[in-house]
Amino acid sequence: MAESGADESDANLGPPEYLVYRILWELRENTGGETGRTKFHKLCVLADRKLSQEYDRDIGLPQYWYKYGKTLAESEINDRVTFTPTSNHRRGYAYYPAEQVSESDFDHLDEDLKDDIFQVAIEVVAEHGDKDYQELEQYQYENFPPHEFVTAYGNFRWYLASIALDRDQKTIEHFTDPAAKSRIEELLDEMLISFDEEAFAEIYDLYVDWDDTIRLLNEEGASARELLDFTETFIEAMAKAVLRFKDREHISEDRLTEWKKEKQKVLNDLETKIERRRESALSGRSLSGELQEVSDSYNETISNELEEF
Repeated sequence: MAESGADESDANLGPPEYLVYRILWELRENTGGETGRTKFHKLCVLADRKLSQEYDRDIGLPQYWYKYGKTLAESEINDRVTFTPTSNHRRGYAYYPAEQVSESDFDHLDEDLKDDIFQVAIEVVAEHGDKDYQELEQYQYENFPPHEFVTAYGNFRWYLASIALDRDQKTIEHFTDPAAKSRIEELLDEMLISFDEEAFAEIYDLYVDWDDTIRLLNEEGASARELLDFTETFIEAMAKAVLRFKDREHISEDRLTEWKKEKQKVLNDLETKIERRRESALSGRSLSGELQEVSDSYNETISNELEEF
């Protein structure tokens, strides 16, 4: 059971809010700059994990596994403790501790609990505060993935991203490099081997269709960006329809009800997107074959004409 404050009537600002407040306070004091949403979420999750493992504390922080790691269910946290103006340096919002909240607003909490949260916030920001959100994502994948398949799709996604962002790419031929295509096949094989058909039964058939389609795209020379986008499409749907249900903590029944209502639509939309992408790939293959036949016919005609001279 999650730990609660000493005054049960004052539930507006509980241990989760205190953790959020202390993480943001430490970030402001140590980095001086603005903090983005994803980084803030992941630091809160890391702090909660540390509290659980090293202090035997369950403070009731609402969280779940989404696309690329555990994330804070921010809508279930009292927003009084955060100040979120529009970011000056990135899309979205910057996160700061709210000026109208102070330590005295948490006086109703158990002092020992507050001391533990206070100390953990210091330690987590000191250890991870200088990392960007992508480094924090990778840290989660490497240290505590909920499923082997999550590690496999993370490796695949990072490989595609590294190719797509390679500034040395000059031509489309780079994307059809035999070594890169072979590595992509290997990573897809690792994903297939690690996929738990029983645990992910509700999305298994769609995964098989996606796997078959992305292999076709790779074979036909699709760019790394195309493959990455198609991968993101599948992973986002899997996160919404499966992963956030299987790996979650302290999510309210109202929120779970909302997720359940969305689930079938997410799966239906994924099926449609896979079908369309596969049809497009097969259409391109057909057109490519027709063009090759025209080219072969043309070359044969030219050869015959040359032989007549």
